[in-house]
Amino acid sequence: MSCLSVLAEYPKRIKRLFLQEKQNDSGVYAVKICKNGEWKEVVIDDYIPCHNRKPCFSNANGNELWVILLEKAFAKLHGSYERIEAGFAEDVLHDLTGAPTEVIETEKEDLFEKLKKADQNKWVMAASAGSTVASKD
Repeated sequence: MSCLSVLAEYPKRIKRLFLQEKQNDSGVYAVKICKNGEWKEVVIDDYIPCHNRKPCFSNANGNELWVILLEKAFAKLHGSYERIEAGFAEDVLHDLTGAPTEVIETEKEDLFEKLKKADQNKWVMAASAGSTVASKD
C-alpha cells in the first residue's frame, strides 16, 4: 500500500475513493476500487486488526483513518491482508485510480524526459523493485 503515499499528493484522488464525505457514527464505510477494469464497491467497518493496541498493518498519521480503511477495503477485495503484502506499483495504482499505467524501465535513455513529462502532467508516479519472491538459485 505504499502507493497510497504517492496518491496522497493529490487529496482529491483519495476522496474520490470514499463514497461518503466524513467519518460516521456507525463505523461503516463504502470504498470504490477498480478491479480488473471494473469499479467495485467495497463495504467495510472500522474494526481494525491490532496487536498491543496498534494496527497490525498500515498506520495512520494522527487521527486519520483513510489509510487504514483503504488498506482494509483493498485486503477485503483481494481476499486477505496477506494477499496484498507485495505487488507491483502499476497494478495498485490502476486499482486505485482506474487510469492506465505505464512501466518505464530504468535502462531507457529517455527516462528523465519521461519522468519530467509525467510530473508536468501531474501523473501519479511510483517505483517497484521487481519480484519479492526469493530465487531458487
